[in-house]
Amino acid sequence: MQVKNPILLLICCIFCFSINGCKKGKNEVAATKTTIKQDEFSLDSKVIPKYAKGFHIEHFDSFIRVKIHNPWAEGEIYAVYNLYTNDTVTLPQQGVNIKIPLASLVVNTFAYFEFLDQLSELDKITGTSDGFRIYNPKIRAGLQEERIVDLGNPFNMNIEKTLALNPQAILTSAYAQRDNYSERMIQAGVPVIYNLEWMENSPLARAEWIKMIAVFFDKEEMADSIFNKIEWRYLSKKEKTKDIQKRHTVMAGDNFQGTWYVPGGNSFNAALFRDAGLDYYYKNDERSGSIGLDIETVLTQFGNAEYWFGCAAKSYKELAEKDPKYLLFEAVKKKHVFNNNNRTTPSGGNDYFESAIAYPDLLLCDLIKAVYPHLLPHYTFTYIKELE
Repeated sequence: MQVKNPILLLICCIFCFSINGCKKGKNEVAATKTTIKQDEFSLDSKVIPKYAKGFHIEHFDSFIRVKIHNPWAEGEIYAVYNLYTNDTVTLPQQGVNIKIPLASLVVNTFAYFEFLDQLSELDKITGTSDGFRIYNPKIRAGLQEERIVDLGNPFNMNIEKTLALNPQAILTSAYAQRDNYSERMIQAGVPVIYNLEWMENSPLARAEWIKMIAVFFDKEEMADSIFNKIEWRYLSKKEKTKDIQKRHTVMAGDNFQGTWYVPGGNSFNAALFRDAGLDYYYKNDERSGSIGLDIETVLTQFGNAEYWFGCAAKSYKELAEKDPKYLLFEAVKKKHVFNNNNRTTPSGGNDYFESAIAYPDLLLCDLIKAVYPHLLPHYTFTYIKELE
């Protein structure tokens, strides 16, 4: 599926490159200016994720506090949630109070479908955005049977339809500036649960956000068990590449309207390349976001790269028609080019942007299989696909 519209491009960038270059504006999230004060509640325990940097969980006698950290302002908090099960408990004045387990949820971030499915909570979704662009068969069935309402454009969801659903909460991606939809929902008294897993710079860190959403369903132990299995599978596959003597070179991304975005050396994709035993030009770069280049610079830096992942084309013919310069890349000459379109729907759904966050081991397996097939002789690609 070629990236032709700006909405899909933004989703691609968020998922693939963890763009950290967003700057605060005049509508910056108020919570980012708030330092949570010590209160009279006695802390029982604190859960610090093993890989993820964007959240932590605090357990008190009568409630659980979830803190989402602000990645655009070090040491500050983006959002705070006080989760309770008993209506009679006393709660802190700071933060959003939400009764758990959640019974209904509007989801405006496709990446969480698989988390919720793993937690057996997918049936709690009553509304979502861009229904035509969803891959998950269960969500598509819910939309078709009208158990789930399509709320339209993810960056301008239908407010009236959302309020008519009367959801207990809304799950959405957080940005440096709060969007109008979230503001309206908050004003209407509907809690907005912000996720920032897309800002994490490693596959296991992103996958660990299942622990964050699990708390809202009172399923922490279940999430711990699920993540431990994910971690084991990922690390066991990573172990297979540790003895590789000659690491093959790799390039990523594609040209879009004159700019070619490649992952920084401290990014999600760079971590995947490293764990798959690949040599990446920007491996020592400290940026965690994407780097915008022109095609001439990409040719200079990656012209000899042996493998190319994340290409937006379906075929080598399409590449040649887009720009003859593509034919100069060594990866194209060797027919070592892959897109992320192995699991798609005719209307534009792509599972790479949905379940891959929950299965980083399969993302890793895809790369290893493409470059070092002898290490995974019986594996077949999950998310990536060789160009025709």
